[in-house]
Amino acid sequence: MTKPDPVATPPVVPTADDILTQAAARLDVAKHQVERALAEANIALTTPAPADRRLRILRLRVDGIKHDGEPFTIDRPYEPGIWAIVHPENSAGKTSLLEFLVWPLRGAPRDLPPGVQSWVRTLRLDLVVAGKPTRIALEQIPGLHPPVSVDILTADTVQALLAAADDNPLRLVAKGSGTDDVERVIGSFFLDALRMERTSLWSATGGSDGEGAPQVHGWPAYFGACYLNAGGDELLLGDVSAPGLPAKLLELFVDIPYSSAHAQLSVAVKGRAKTTRQAQRRAEGDLHARSAERAQWQAQLDLLQQEIQELSGAPETDISPLLQRADQAAQELHQLRMSLNDAAQSLADATAARVGAEQAQLDAQETWQARRVLGRLNPSCCPRCEKPVGDERRAAERDRATCAVCTRPLPEIAEDTAEAVLEKLTTDIATAQEAEAAAAAHHLVVQAAADAAVTAHQQGTEAVSSALATYPAHVRLRELELTAAELKGRLAATGTAPPAIPTVSAIPDVLSAVHQLVEATVKASADYLFPTMDSEIVSLSSQFGVQHLNSVTLKRNGNVNPVKEGVKHPFKKLSRGDRLRMRVATVIALLRGGAARHIDSHPGLLLIDSVAAEEMTADAARRLIGELQTLTRELPELQVVFTTAQPELVEGLLPEDHIITSDSEHLF
Repeated sequence: MTKPDPVATPPVVPTADDILTQAAARLDVAKHQVERALAEANIALTTPAPADRRLRILRLRVDGIKHDGEPFTIDRPYEPGIWAIVHPENSAGKTSLLEFLVWPLRGAPRDLPPGVQSWVRTLRLDLVVAGKPTRIALEQIPGLHPPVSVDILTADTVQALLAAADDNPLRLVAKGSGTDDVERVIGSFFLDALRMERTSLWSATGGSDGEGAPQVHGWPAYFGACYLNAGGDELLLGDVSAPGLPAKLLELFVDIPYSSAHAQLSVAVKGRAKTTRQAQRRAEGDLHARSAERAQWQAQLDLLQQEIQELSGAPETDISPLLQRADQAAQELHQLRMSLNDAAQSLADATAARVGAEQAQLDAQETWQARRVLGRLNPSCCPRCEKPVGDERRAAERDRATCAVCTRPLPEIAEDTAEAVLEKLTTDIATAQEAEAAAAAHHLVVQAAADAAVTAHQQGTEAVSSALATYPAHVRLRELELTAAELKGRLAATGTAPPAIPTVSAIPDVLSAVHQLVEATVKASADYLFPTMDSEIVSLSSQFGVQHLNSVTLKRNGNVNPVKEGVKHPFKKLSRGDRLRMRVATVIALLRGGAARHIDSHPGLLLIDSVAAEEMTADAARRLIGELQTLTRELPELQVVFTTAQPELVEGLLPEDHIITSDSEHLF
């Protein structure tokens, strides 16, 4: 299969308004409806505009104390161009010096040994971010919680920034404390300053259900376009393995228009498709379950109705007279119980009246003073405050003839009047006794009638039960009729089946239409940019020592698709050394390709650890370093910082003031 010819003429990039208008025409709707649908999906489609994403390191300062108590200080200025951190010994601090740059730039170090990281007390990196002089100041205090904090500060000029020995003259932009917060603050700062957005990419197997979910990636993932992977890494760019992320890193080099919108639309379209699939499955499942359940209910109802019909046709004993007699006995029992309650209350009232009359006579006969009050008022409480009159005051009234209410002496009463009252009390007692006897006799009569009614009711109930027991089919028939009624209710309530396909919003149609238009624009730009770089990747890779490489095909998904000796080889199947060489060759080709088309979207900073550690000859390594040096001359603002354990690779190749080394055992 032959490779397609590179597109010679750059494609015309449509404006956002052009895409919205085309989508509206394709769907036969108004443009504002397309805009509203995108807004509901939280997608803002804007015409691409160039963004200043340049980073330029000015100065690195680090102060700390090693584990043996020895203090150390690093104060290193940086200029544009290529820089080598060189020392022949292992564990001399080469990677640590590189990681001291990575920590404030990325928000967290990637490969800094934890022991070395614990030595750091303060780390200040002065740099220019999108034209703005900036300082990122990290402070680490052992024993403090949280131990690490960051201040991001700015100055009006580079001179003012570099002249500020401490941070007081500078303006605070952002700050954070704690490992996670430091990474978040630094990441948010760079995304905002470089006019970048967190990218949301669809993972086909993500989510708790394993059916796909969006994954959000921030600045640390983007930083993989600046800090190249180690040779053994299977990814072309970046240290985060996620579908679609390599494409986002490639776009940092060549600035594919609408790439962020394309990622958002792709996630939205796939998310809506997943939602629709799940809703349809649920609807189909509900329909199947309801149909099966209704069929089961109908079968049960058919069997019940057949049995009901058979039982209804059998001879039936007439128990209605028994039921009538039982009902009548129950009514009579109810009436007699009410009458019995009334008779008991009448008897209780008569008894109370008799006891009261006897007590009154007794009180009157106790003393002559008590007889003086007979016929007078006998209040139970004070007429003003309604406080009850106690037994103590009543006793005083009988014994000492003092008023039970006000305690004053009672008036004298004539003896003939008292005798008349005593005679009347005797008459009252006789009357009360007669009434009590009559009430008791009536209560006995009603009690006997109630007892007879209870017996009659029990006999009637037993007769009905006996009759039903002799005909069990009657009970069974009632049970069947109740169950059949319940099944009929279920069938009536679920009579309308759910739709097999759920109603779908028009939003997915809009998202799909806009996604297709944006996809076409992105593809046209990629088809124009990437093929022109393939030949240079092959040429550079061969110079750097990749053997028998016939061709590569750089794709927007981050694959280079190398062909060696006529056979396709996945990038991850190449040797560790070939992966490193081809990775550097691809980055150089991308930067040159972007510069040739006046695309300045890459931050302009490359960090490479152990540039020649992976099966690379000295000549191939010097050619690789020389090509990076040539690239920095072609791109005057580009900074490249790499490490190597082979001083001979840079001797006579790089300026001595761009070689960071030391004659001692360690670099710091």
